[in-house]
Amino acid sequence: MKKNRLRTIFILTGLLLVSACGYHLTGTQNTLPPHLKTIAIPVFDNSSSEPDIHRNMTNVIRQSFINDGRLKVVNKSKADLVMKGLLNSYTLKAVSFDSNDVALAYYVALGVNIDVKDMVKRKQFLKQNFTTKWDFRTNVDVINSEAARQLALNDAYKELGNRLVSIVIDQF
Repeated sequence: MKKNRLRTIFILTGLLLVSACGYHLTGTQNTLPPHLKTIAIPVFDNSSSEPDIHRNMTNVIRQSFINDGRLKVVNKSKADLVMKGLLNSYTLKAVSFDSNDVALAYYVALGVNIDVKDMVKRKQFLKQNFTTKWDFRTNVDVINSEAARQLALNDAYKELGNRLVSIVIDQF
């Protein structure tokens, strides 16, 4: 009898401690209002100096939300949230040179305006400007240098996608 009572107290104390704890793992809990379950992410607009990169950026951002899984990515007509974006700047800058003034490393920087609307309550959910920057190394081979730039862009898109998931869903 005494053993069962101690066991019950131990279990209840453990449950109390666990339930009182405010910690959770990012990506496992949804802090969105209950009416927000879906998101649409149309292809972002592009007013930057670099044509067509907005399409890949949009696809990577969509994939970030799909991978997270807490908001279902749907068509605009079925969405609780609609995220519109504008790629407004693209910068490619050499940051490291060899003794012959040949660029060895660059960074690529992107500026994006994000506008998220709550379609259920017909109100602004998020409106914010973001920048993301990624470094990459090059060499004299043009093909390898372009491949390195493309990888850097893809990494910048992923970083932006993860930040957007965090800001929209986790709200921090």
